[in-house]
Amino acid sequence: MRLELDSSPRSSSAWDMDWSLRAAVERCRVWAHATRRRRVTVRLLITLLFLLVASTVASGAASGRTDTATSTGSRSSIDGLSWTGIKDSSGVPLSNYIFATQPSLFNLKGNGVSIVLGLLFAIFMVLVICAIWMALFVADFGWLTWLGKPFTAVADGLTGTLATPLVLVVSVTIGGVFVAVFILRGHPAKAVVQVSVMFFVALSGATYLAHPMADVLSSDGLLAQGRDVGIAVAAGLNGQSTPNPKSIVEGFSTTLADNFARHPVQVWNLGQVVDDSPGCRAAWSSAVLAGSESQLAEGMRRCGDTSAQDRIENPTFGQVGTGLVLLIFGAILLLFLAYLSIKIFLAALSSIFHAILAIFGFAAGGFIYGPTQAFLVRNLVGMVGDAFSLIVLFAFEGAYILVLDSIFRSAPENGIAVIFVGGIVLIAGFVLLRRLDLDLIGGQSRMAEKIRAVLEGRPVPTFQGDTTGHDSLRYGLSPGHVLGKSLNFLAEANANPITSWMLRRQNPLNYWAKQAQDMNEKSYELLHGRVPAGTEGSLQGRASLLAREYDAAVQDAIDIGDFPGFNARSAAAAMTRVQDLGGSRADGMSAMAAFSANHASGGWTREQIRRAGRAATQVDAAAEDNPAMYNPLARAAAALDLASINGRGTDGRAFAYRARAAEEASLFALRTRTPGDPARTWNTSSPRNHNERLVAAVMRDYGTYEEFVNAVGALGQHTPGRPITREDAVRAFAIADEDTRLHIGNMSAVNVRQHTARFFDHPHNDNILRDAMAHKARAMNIDRLLSGTNIGPWTN
Repeated sequence: MRLELDSSPRSSSAWDMDWSLRAAVERCRVWAHATRRRRVTVRLLITLLFLLVASTVASGAASGRTDTATSTGSRSSIDGLSWTGIKDSSGVPLSNYIFATQPSLFNLKGNGVSIVLGLLFAIFMVLVICAIWMALFVADFGWLTWLGKPFTAVADGLTGTLATPLVLVVSVTIGGVFVAVFILRGHPAKAVVQVSVMFFVALSGATYLAHPMADVLSSDGLLAQGRDVGIAVAAGLNGQSTPNPKSIVEGFSTTLADNFARHPVQVWNLGQVVDDSPGCRAAWSSAVLAGSESQLAEGMRRCGDTSAQDRIENPTFGQVGTGLVLLIFGAILLLFLAYLSIKIFLAALSSIFHAILAIFGFAAGGFIYGPTQAFLVRNLVGMVGDAFSLIVLFAFEGAYILVLDSIFRSAPENGIAVIFVGGIVLIAGFVLLRRLDLDLIGGQSRMAEKIRAVLEGRPVPTFQGDTTGHDSLRYGLSPGHVLGKSLNFLAEANANPITSWMLRRQNPLNYWAKQAQDMNEKSYELLHGRVPAGTEGSLQGRASLLAREYDAAVQDAIDIGDFPGFNARSAAAAMTRVQDLGGSRADGMSAMAAFSANHASGGWTREQIRRAGRAATQVDAAAEDNPAMYNPLARAAAALDLASINGRGTDGRAFAYRARAAEEASLFALRTRTPGDPARTWNTSSPRNHNERLVAAVMRDYGTYEEFVNAVGALGQHTPGRPITREDAVRAFAIADEDTRLHIGNMSAVNVRQHTARFFDHPHNDNILRDAMAHKARAMNIDRLLSGTNIGPWTN
């Protein structure tokens, strides 16, 4: 069964559907690619199906291996991080942790959830292990040995170059000159201070220059002492009295491992911290060391935690949500410990940097009054201040670990609240650590300025506003400052014209830079009348294509037979052609103006374009009130009427009206159909049949519409003695064949065109105008008679 053409497409497709396998697959493909939402949905479903199938195969293969794991055959779940050696309080390496899930073979949902949980668990453990190792690596100061060798070599080289007798004599001489100047100018106090400083530099410099980096990098140096004091303070806060930094750091390791790995994993996997029960604690540790999920499930059953066993055998999507929260928590932990480690490293590096610069001060600059002495003071204060900052930062780290440990232990039931509270405290730690570091840097800057004021004998300055010490190494290399500077650099580079020139687009780093450049290029092309690829369906593209059609229509209008060039007739032709394409009077005038501006001879004048537009406006308005039903006839009749009134003169205005009438008449003839047999003739002088008699009757002149109806109605099988009606005249046309009706319409249109064209040439000839009006009236009579019927001579 097949529906008709006017049936709805939905019903038609339902009846005509081809149910072959190939057609069904193609139909499904088209449906799946129809919208973006469908494409995303189909891809997610395919991915989920693949995961379910893979998990089913994997669980079937693993079921034969799981029970073979024993306590003597420990298996590491993350072998790539086993070298870190991070262990929890029970001695279980974090790299050996497992996430136990044992759904049945036919539990497709459980198997799919298991795969997702395994992926989340692996990412979480990598973040936590890396974060704890980084904190311990920085606290252990093993990296200081790496830095010590190259910096010691640099310092020894500088000392050998600068600390020479000649440099010392010259520096002391210059310093003595300043002492003499102070005495001569009556400033004995400043002279005494200068002499004291020179003695201090001489005595201290001799010791310092002998081993310039020993005070910083040795085992008893400022950095090591600062680290040990800071850890001792942290140990005291943590209730430990052992001064051994190594054992304290190891204590931090187990605390971090328990709070950030062991307990969260137990809550995530088993629903609670099972360490509260000694039996379950031992069962969990032994199963993890053995790497056996089945042993973990059995251990939970034996210690009485059946709910944990149930979660192992039936993983849920709720565990996936908990895993996502833990991932965020692990990322925050990693960022915080990395941030703290960078602060400690920068403090140590800054102290080493100031120690190297102090060589210049002790070798020469410290003996000379002014900026060189201030330079030595700043470096000495920076060297000692950075070592003190290590004390504060290590104490902050220890205190922070203690606070976190207390929060974890006091969390209600050691449940999910541990995760949220720990994350909130870590976020607060970022703000506290940044503020503490800025205060330490600012304190060093203020202390250096105060000492410099005392040496120069001027009042101690009062510090107001920002005294952070923006010129210090620690501030310049701090993560926040580096990030801000990097963003500022990117912003400046993005706005640089050289970057724009090299990458071929404006502001190339902006999110929509490529799209904006593409839009600019296409807009530029559209502005010049070209339609680039991809813009054909856009509003601007369609407007440009239409404008090109208007331009082509205007160009064709300059050559219309006997009236080539730019004149009123070609202006009217251009306006008519643009309006015939659907454009407005404004479209026609703009197209004419643009064409004239680009033409070598200058094109139409502004006055010609304005007059053509005015004539078009009046014709449009008059055509709406014209009684003719056929629009081309109504426009031709309205234009001829306006020309008969306004077009009798010889000025440009009259010429424009006559030209418009001639163009509308031509368009009327062009829109009228011709007979199907172009060789057929109609003898109207001696008609032989009804068709020829109808043509002869219609083509005669009549004074009124009623006379026309009576003459034509007499041929419509009229009953003698009865008045002739309109139906009789319509019947006369209906009896005739179609070619006859089309011949009548075509002849009428051609006559209107020919006589209107004659009137265009001879506007003062009344006879020509009378003939044109008569042919127009004949066409109007035909249109009036046949309006509302299906036998009209114009289009039917």
